[in-house]
Amino acid sequence: MTFHILNCVMSKVYDRGVIFPDIHFPKHDELALRTALKVIEAVKPTYFLNLGDIVEGDSVSAWKWKRKKRPPLEYQLPEIIEELKLINEGFDRIDEVLDKVKCKKRVFAQGNHEIWFDNFVDEHPYLPEYKSYEALKIKERGYDWHPYGKIFKVNDSKLHAYHGGHYMGLNHAKSHVQNLGVNVIYGHTHDNIKSVVTHMDGPKMAQSMGCLCKMEKSFLKNRQTNWTHNVGIVDFYDDGLYNLIVLNIIDGKTTYNGKVIKG
Repeated sequence: MTFHILNCVMSKVYDRGVIFPDIHFPKHDELALRTALKVIEAVKPTYFLNLGDIVEGDSVSAWKWKRKKRPPLEYQLPEIIEELKLINEGFDRIDEVLDKVKCKKRVFAQGNHEIWFDNFVDEHPYLPEYKSYEALKIKERGYDWHPYGKIFKVNDSKLHAYHGGHYMGLNHAKSHVQNLGVNVIYGHTHDNIKSVVTHMDGPKMAQSMGCLCKMEKSFLKNRQTNWTHNVGIVDFYDDGLYNLIVLNIIDGKTTYNGKVIKG
């Protein structure tokens, strides 16, 4: 979807970005992820944005113990350590492809599932290494970090982003653009919905960016959803304008520049 580029004939593209929404390692969709990684190889971005919820966080989820007694910490830690191992192995796969295409600008928007690890440390302050920033090795990986809920400019353009969650419900995209009054993308909802609203300074857009996780979740109890697998591609112009394209990944396949990409 293109916004704010009617007068960009003389503008130049100075960066190209790729955007990954909710992956939920280790409960990711392997075919969708492999396709998304191949999109990185095809696009060769100079900017990469992870919209958060790269973790499932089942090992530290409060929901897990909602109807049963939480075991002692010594029984929880092995599961937490194993889940973080799988999460970081998945994160490594992304970084390896980004290294391959020499993508230097990398940004991470903390999601609510990352917060679950922070909540665990709040309960066990003597285990600070399990805070999401430390556990995911964000500094070592070279990512700029935006805490959960913070809305920020994407690559200093007129596009904004955050993980999502401020406005929910059936019309969450419309609620975002009406309340924020800026162009904004977000994850969290796992669907791909767009809304455009005209403000005093022109039309603004809000769009949820889908997901890269498995479509089956135990809490759904076989309920049908409108979740979709997607990857975003965005061109950044030197005057702050941008062009956003959202690719659909269906059965592990998408198209880019007229070519089929298979996971």
